[in-house]
Amino acid sequence: MKLTLSILLTVADFTVSTAINATEPTTTKTSNPIAHLVADLSSSHGLWINGMDQVVNLPKTASIEQVIEQVFQTARLEKGWVTSYTILKIRQVHIQVSTPDLYTAVLVRTTLGKKAVLLRYQERFGSWWYRVYDANRTYYEKISA
Repeated sequence: MKLTLSILLTVADFTVSTAINATEPTTTKTSNPIAHLVADLSSSHGLWINGMDQVVNLPKTASIEQVIEQVFQTARLEKGWVTSYTILKIRQVHIQVSTPDLYTAVLVRTTLGKKAVLLRYQERFGSWWYRVYDANRTYYEKISA
């Protein structure tokens, strides 16, 4: 089954408009990977916070697009480097058992597959904290793989 979606998202003054042609079946996990990730991380009782902090040194006024560009210029993922990407969705999310619990979640189609990027500006350090997840794997699959 071929699925065609048109997405228009406006966050503050940032607008993403794109068309997606997909042949994958629509499931809860693939149709809303951000919600799935938030639920998954919230159920981990805070374990997802452990690990190295990854940061992008951009000001708070940087656009999400600028932050994502820096993320993929500096982050080497399990399968290598992202050489191109398209932002599909940007959303503010709350993840339980985290302080502060408000993050920006960005769904991105990349040369390495769909990724969910969590972002948060850190006032104390003057940088953007981030973490990149495979949008088609659960948090538990990621840490046990």
